[in-house]
Amino acid sequence: MFKNYLKITLRHLSKNPAYSFINLAGLAIGITCAILILLYVQDELSFDKFHRNAPRIYRLTETQLSPDRGERHFASTMGPVGPALVADFPEITQSVRMRSRTGMGRMAIRRGEQRFYVADHLVTEPSFFEIFDFKLVYGDPQSALREPFSVVLTESAAQKYFGGENPMGQTLATDRYDLKVTGVVQNPPRNSHLDFSLLLSFATLEANRGWKQFLASWDSDNFITYVLTERELAGFNAKLPAFVQKHRAANAESPRRIALQPLAEIHFGSAHLEADLNRGKGEITYVYIFALLALFILLIACINYTNLATACALKRAKEVGMRKVVGAKRSQLVGQFLGEALLLSVLALLLSLVLAELALPFFNALAEKTLSLQMSANTPLVLGLGLLLFFAGLLAGGYPAFYLSQLQPATMFKRASQTGARLRQALVITQFALAIMMIIATAAAYRQIDFIRRKNLGFNQNQLVVIDINHGNTRRNFQTIKNEIAKLPAVKSVAVSSRVPGEWKNLDQILVTPEGAAAHEALTMFFMCIDQEFLQTFDVQLVAGRNLSEEMGADTAAVIVNEAAARALGWQDPLGKEIRAPENNYRARLAGVVKDFHFQSLHERIAPLVLGHWNNPVANIDYFTARVQGSALPQTLAALQKIHEQFDQTTPFEYNFLDERLEDFYRADIRLGKIFGLSAVLTLAIAGLGLLGLAAFTAEQRTKEIGVRKVLGASIANIIFLLSKDFAKLVMIATLIASPFAYFALQRWLQNFAYRIDLALWMFVLAGGMALLLALLTVSAQAIKAALANPVEALRYE
Repeated sequence: MFKNYLKITLRHLSKNPAYSFINLAGLAIGITCAILILLYVQDELSFDKFHRNAPRIYRLTETQLSPDRGERHFASTMGPVGPALVADFPEITQSVRMRSRTGMGRMAIRRGEQRFYVADHLVTEPSFFEIFDFKLVYGDPQSALREPFSVVLTESAAQKYFGGENPMGQTLATDRYDLKVTGVVQNPPRNSHLDFSLLLSFATLEANRGWKQFLASWDSDNFITYVLTERELAGFNAKLPAFVQKHRAANAESPRRIALQPLAEIHFGSAHLEADLNRGKGEITYVYIFALLALFILLIACINYTNLATACALKRAKEVGMRKVVGAKRSQLVGQFLGEALLLSVLALLLSLVLAELALPFFNALAEKTLSLQMSANTPLVLGLGLLLFFAGLLAGGYPAFYLSQLQPATMFKRASQTGARLRQALVITQFALAIMMIIATAAAYRQIDFIRRKNLGFNQNQLVVIDINHGNTRRNFQTIKNEIAKLPAVKSVAVSSRVPGEWKNLDQILVTPEGAAAHEALTMFFMCIDQEFLQTFDVQLVAGRNLSEEMGADTAAVIVNEAAARALGWQDPLGKEIRAPENNYRARLAGVVKDFHFQSLHERIAPLVLGHWNNPVANIDYFTARVQGSALPQTLAALQKIHEQFDQTTPFEYNFLDERLEDFYRADIRLGKIFGLSAVLTLAIAGLGLLGLAAFTAEQRTKEIGVRKVLGASIANIIFLLSKDFAKLVMIATLIASPFAYFALQRWLQNFAYRIDLALWMFVLAGGMALLLALLTVSAQAIKAALANPVEALRYE
């Protein structure tokens, strides 16, 4: 019987090649998208699952109360917390502490004549290898990180520094000490939130008396701490306030709360955390969006099949009637039609596997992943594809199977023409509503990104080269280096600062107490130290007072604030007023006020900012910034490198173009816009394919009517209008349905931006117009063909 069903299915597909191609192409595109999204979702949901003890690993997070900004949440906490938790609670068996680049700064390494920057190093304890499953290739996990000045390299780092040599026992030089290689660890998997190339022993910190005291202080911060428990803990966080109070009783005026964050929640649950050590924080919203887009595209492809299957019901009416007359049961007919849908789904799946393999490089670039389609090593993917195949076959063929099988021979013509038509109309509306939502989302996303790129940031970000200061000798001789840079023909101006607008590392913050205010009225403000060329180089506008001056010795105790800070301080005339930052032993008087400029991304509102003199107790200068002009950029960069190497033979020359770093703030948003755009194209393409099939069917069904109308004098334009108007109505209804859903979804997305566009009516009109144009072009092609046909042949049509 199966063989007979297969013959009938193949015969039906071959007799209707156009409809078969439309169904196959639509399903293949839909399943390809689903495969790629399945790989993406699987990768996102697998973060940190490779650790055997993953359910029992927790990270300590900390909450601090800021007088003016409310609660602030950190992924780092006090130095002694981990060991104290192990000592106080039997359910916590081990702890491990880390310091990262955020807390230690970057490290320059020398190997012979070669120099390298290391920005992804961790300083950690021997228990690191007991809690986490990072496997050592060489070395003993018990002792590799026990001695001071020990370092464990990843396999890629060992290859980078030593090539084919055995690195064990060899040394790497830094500007402070030499490090002995005591182990080589496998590269961290891509689905690990911890990313590193070097692991330094915690004993290296403890060898320094100052670090050892800081580590033992309950006022310390910036230590990433993980604990391993005997079992999964529930309600344990309720015990922690008393624990902190016990150990920090003397520091009750500055309350700090800690909590345990499960390892499984770190990837998606860290967006609110500062000082986070986390490779590519995940957004569960994007996972949902990806999954919904895949479902939408697959649904549209399945709708095509359902539409065309019900449209062809009349052609198969005789077959159904004959089968029923000779005794076929309804279950057999259902099996026949479902089998056809499943067979087509199998063919589409095979084609989609080829398409997915071809599309993976593009998709990886879009999603910033390294996904691969390795079926043999990915059992969940195979199971997922099996479910996907069943789902696609059932969704595409379910309604046609049950609909066609219940037709009665005496009434099949009437019911097929009525019930099927209503269903087809509903499905076409659904298809185009989804497509229109994608077009509206694409237009909004691209307009928001364009708004970001065009918005006046309050400074000129173009043609700025930012050069890192990474060595003490460079800081000591910065004025001489500035003078050398300023002599270059292409350099218009050059400044030094601790941070730059659009900072890609971290911005310093201080607690500022205004003159005449009490300590508890302190305000949190961002802080940068600058020199007198900063405003000119960045083209920042001074609106009151004066610039800092190198000629005035007292300017080391002068500051400039932005308008947001002036408003927060509450002074009508802030010039000459004093501000204090007791925690930093810093006092200064306001010399000037600058116009607000965006020193963070447009996701954030402009916050209060203090610009202090470069010689201050809060922060050191960290960058030269040169405004360059002309086309000889490679020669200018070579000259800048030469100047760098005259004063710093330890660290490599490192530079960034500021406008490129500003783009990094919006990479996720740009990616989302591209995803929406691609989804819109795919949904329109699949919907257009389905509409092409329906238009051909409609033209064929109304062949005699068209012939009669032509004999009675109808023009080609009349025939085109006749066949197009019904589809145009459906697209217009789809636009009305899609618009409110798209509006509310986009309003929610735009809330992520402090500065954003308003959703304009033209976006919705454009989306509906594009869908309508596609529908009219698709239908018109079939309508013209029908209108040009010989009416005599049309009247002979049966």
